[in-house]
Amino acid sequence: MIIGFPGRCLRLALAALVLTLIGCQSPTVVVLEDPRTYVEERGILVAREDARIRLDIQALYVEEEVGRLKNVTVDVYEGAVLLTGTVVDMAGKAMAGALAASVMGAEPVYNEIQVLPDAKLQDAAADLAIETRIKKALRANDSVKSANLRWQSVNGIVYMFGRALSDSERDLALAVVRKVPGVTGIVDHIKVVTLNDG
Repeated sequence: MIIGFPGRCLRLALAALVLTLIGCQSPTVVVLEDPRTYVEERGILVAREDARIRLDIQALYVEEEVGRLKNVTVDVYEGAVLLTGTVVDMAGKAMAGALAASVMGAEPVYNEIQVLPDAKLQDAAADLAIETRIKKALRANDSVKSANLRWQSVNGIVYMFGRALSDSERDLALAVVRKVPGVTGIVDHIKVVTLNDG
């Protein structure tokens, strides 16, 4: 090991050297975000259980009705489930909610799926751009811990989800999102849980 050379710098330098040695004329430089800045309060075991719940719900969607629920997005944070996206009828929305609620540990279930008889009415590219702008805006604000938050945009309506560490942080996060270009409305499912509450 090279004395006084930080571990991450050493790894990047070695990666660049390897790329150069194998024939790359100009190695690509990858800038990584500092992971300490975006560490969430949710513990590893809770995150693992959330991932299990999400996978179980998605598996049920595939088994029950292939294609019907293909535009539904499932987010899970500390056991709570947020369903967003679109379906063509109310029966599809009800089915998605019931299947999610049947999974062990999924509670509560927020069924915010939009019913659009014409699926083409959703502008996925515009929603993705909104979500990207929200990420940038929240991360630029030091008073909001964006790692604890999740958001989905569907036709300009933004569904907020996750944890805030105080009422003021939650209010600030919503205020930041409200100013993002393209946002036409906000549905708030952020819960306030302080560090002492766990």
